[in-house]
This record gives sequence, structure tokens and C-alpha cells, in this order.
Amino acid sequence: MPAVSIDPSIEACQALVNRINTGGAFALDVTATYTEQIIDPLEEINELRIDVVTVESETLVETLAVEDRTSHQIRVWIRAKVNDFTNDTIDPLKKIRTQVWQRLNNFDSANGRVKVQRCDNENQEEPVKAALRNAGLFVASVILRVEVEAS
Repeated sequence: MPAVSIDPSIEACQALVNRINTGGAFALDVTATYTEQIIDPLEEINELRIDVVTVESETLVETLAVEDRTSHQIRVWIRAKVNDFTNDTIDPLKKIRTQVWQRLNNFDSANGRVKVQRCDNENQEEPVKAALRNAGLFVASVILRVEVEAS
């Protein structure tokens, strides 16, 4: 068994960031980044941001092997400062969120190690209307359940 070169949660997040940033059918005007920080959806930001963050991780104990697959809940945050709340401003941001969801839904990395098992729409309104009104921020997210194969 080869030595572990990267933590599975980092590998999963980096694969998702690469998938978002590669374009394909569309190219975003923003580059997604991976972070280990806890995201405060209402933190002061000045530009459109896409952050990929691991929320929780677990090892799927399925075999007697030393290493098993891992499962990760990952959240992709899409946030932007907005000064007006018209459809002309908000609709393009909602489109970006939908495009991120489309890029990640059923994603399977080229090497087959990282697989999106579930890609959920948030169980709340998109964007979060209270954040939009109170803080002047567009805040939306995509929640993923991602599995990483054992090395």
C-alpha cells in the first residue's frame, strides 16, 4: 500500500475546485478556492466568492483492510456583495449557483477516486433573503456528500 500523500477530505475539495474552475460548457467569472476555515456567510466580502469547505468526514468501515473509503459532507458557498436587489443583479448570481450545482452533480474524478454521491439543493430559499436584505449579501450554497476511495 502506498503512503498517503494527501488527506482524503483535501483531495475531495481540490477535485471539486478543479471541476468548478475547468469551465466545460460554461466558464465562471470567479475562481473557486478550497479553505479549511469555517465560513461565516455574513462576513464582510467585497467581491463574488466561491469557497469549498469540508463540513464533516468519516471513514466507511466496510472491510478488514487498514484503509477504507471515506465519506465527506462538503459545502460550496457562493457569496457576493450586492448594492441593489433588482433581478438584474440577483439573477446572474442565482445562475452561477445553478451552474456550480450542474458541474458537481454526479461528478466522478478522472482517476475514479473522488465521487459525488449526492448533490443537494439547500432546504432554504436561494438566495437567503434575510442575508440579502439585512447585510447586502447574496448567500447561497450547494451541499455535497462525496466519497473518496482508499489509496
